[in-house]
Amino acid sequence: MASQRNPDGDRDGSTAERPVGRWCAAALLVCGGRYLMQLRDDKKGILLPDHWALFGGSLDPGEDAAAAMRRELVEELELRAREVSPFTEMTVVLPLDPPRLDRMSFFVVPVDKGEIAAMVQHEGADKRLFTPAALAREPRVAPWDLAAVLMHARGAALFGGR
Repeated sequence: MASQRNPDGDRDGSTAERPVGRWCAAALLVCGGRYLMQLRDDKKGILLPDHWALFGGSLDPGEDAAAAMRRELVEELELRAREVSPFTEMTVVLPLDPPRLDRMSFFVVPVDKGEIAAMVQHEGADKRLFTPAALAREPRVAPWDLAAVLMHARGAALFGGR
């Protein structure tokens, strides 16, 4: 478990500190304005089964987020990324029982069609390129991943010149 703490308190308004339950790195795999997403397996016991989500996963002890991102891309897709650039980070209190604070580090990873064709997917049921609008219409998508995709795609309008 990561040792970082959240000073904002619990959902009930108390000021108790909540430890980070899970720290993840996720890839915005961008190809020509579209984003490569993974269809998560439809298995009991995993978070968001049968949902579209970004590729990535938890940091190992002592690992930084960028190293975890590169490792996860090799493990999940056999992709040795040319570029892994930090984009944004968010924390979310998941309404599990008990609630869990997750920290998520998002990275931009440009890919081309040749790299996508060469990928060997080891996790998930499928992969597909989505425009941001098409992804937003999907009924089953990880909400934090959708938020990161929309922030990236609409960056200039939301945040000015980046």
